[in-house]
Amino acid sequence: MRIVTSRIAALAAAIVLSAGCASSGGPARSGAAAAASTDAPVGPSRGALIIAGGGRLGPEITDRFIELAGGPAARIVVIPTAGEQDTFPQDWSGVQAFRDAGAAGVTVLHTRDPVVANSAAFAAPLRDATGVWIAGGRQWRLADAYLGTRTLDELHAVLSRGGVIGGSSAGASIQASYMVRGAPEGNTIMMANGHEQGFGFLRLAAVDQHLIARGRENDMLEVIAAHPGLLGIGIDEGTAILVRGDRAEVIGRSKVAFYNTRDAAGAPYYFLEAGDVFNLAGRRTVWGDRLPATTVDERAVVSAVQKLFDAMRAADTAAVRAAFHPDAKLFVPGGPAGQPTLRVSSVNDFVRSVGASATRLDERFRDPEVRVDGNLASVWTYYDFYRGQIFSHCGIDAFHLARDGAGWKILQIAYTTRQDSCRT
Repeated sequence: MRIVTSRIAALAAAIVLSAGCASSGGPARSGAAAAASTDAPVGPSRGALIIAGGGRLGPEITDRFIELAGGPAARIVVIPTAGEQDTFPQDWSGVQAFRDAGAAGVTVLHTRDPVVANSAAFAAPLRDATGVWIAGGRQWRLADAYLGTRTLDELHAVLSRGGVIGGSSAGASIQASYMVRGAPEGNTIMMANGHEQGFGFLRLAAVDQHLIARGRENDMLEVIAAHPGLLGIGIDEGTAILVRGDRAEVIGRSKVAFYNTRDAAGAPYYFLEAGDVFNLAGRRTVWGDRLPATTVDERAVVSAVQKLFDAMRAADTAAVRAAFHPDAKLFVPGGPAGQPTLRVSSVNDFVRSVGASATRLDERFRDPEVRVDGNLASVWTYYDFYRGQIFSHCGIDAFHLARDGAGWKILQIAYTTRQDSCRT
C-alpha cells in the first residue's frame, strides 16, 4: 500500500508535540500558551472548510458549502463511510440536500477497504471535485478506511486547488489532526489509544460535535489536559465554523466553544455565536462577544418541554398543568384551501383533552432550536405525534417560556399539524 509518509509524519509530530507539553510538568494553560506562541498555522493555506456539529443544518450552512464549491456547476463528492451501512448507492438519501440546494453533479464515494481507498481508480472522482462532504456516523470508520491512502492525499489536493471540504458530526471531528471520540467501543470515550489521528485539515486541533445538545461542554477539558498543545473546538448541532486560512467564522443557529485560547481570562472555555470570528493560529476572538462557559439555561428549557411530553405520555394531568403558566394559551394556525384560520385554546382545554384521551399521547421532538435571554426563552422544534403505537401526525412546535421562582413555565405554544412530508 502506498503510504503518504510525509503527511502521517506531520500529524504524528503534532500529536507528539501536544503529548510532550502534557508531560513537561507545567500547568496546562502555560503549556498551551507556549505551543501557541509561534502562531503556527492551523487552517489550510488554500481552500475552505465547513465543520458542522451535527443535527439539522440550515441553509446558511448548506448553501454556503454549495456556493464555495462553485454553485450550480459544483462537482461534489459525498463520503458516507462513517455510517453503519456496508454499501451506499449513488441515490443515497444523504445527497438529496445538496441536489435540492442546486448542485447538479453529486457523486457518492465509499469503501471500508484501505487497499481500495489507495487505488487511483477509487480516488479518481476526487481529482475533479470542487467540494467534498463527509457525512456523520462514527469517525473511526473514516480513519480506518482512509488514513495513509491515496484518497486522503486527494482530499488534501481538493483544498490545495481552492476547493471546499465540509462535514458534520463524525465528518467534523475527522477534519482535525487529533480525533476525539474515536473508540470503536463507544462514542463516550474521548481519547482512544490507536484511534486518535484525524485527517489533519486543521493542525494542532481537536473538534467535538453535538456539544450542547448532548451535554458535552466539559468533555474536551480531558483532552486538553492530556494534550495542552491542542486548540479545542466544540460545535453544537445546527452550527458550523467556516474556515479560510486561520479565520473561523461561526454560522448556524447555536454556539461554538473554544478551549485553550489565549484570551480565556481564566475560563476553561467560552462560546461564540453566528457572525463571530475566531483566529485559529492566534487562539483569540477577532470579532464578537465571548459568552460565558455555561449552557445550563438551554438544557433547563429543553427539560421543561420534555417534562410536558412525559406528563402527556403518563396521562398525568396535574403534571401537564404544572408545565404551564396559568394564563398560557395554545395556538393552531391552519385553514382549508389556503385560507388562514387560528384556533386558540386554554390550558384548561388542553388538560381536559389529555385526561379524556383513551390512548397514550406520545409526542416526540427532535432538533430543538433554543434561544434564551435572561428569564425569557423560546424553543422551535420538529415533532412526531403518536396515539399509542400508531403514528398520527407531525409538525412544528414553537414554545415561549418564562422563568419564575419555580423554574421555566410555558407561556404559549403555537404548532402546526400535517400528515404528509413527515420525517418519521
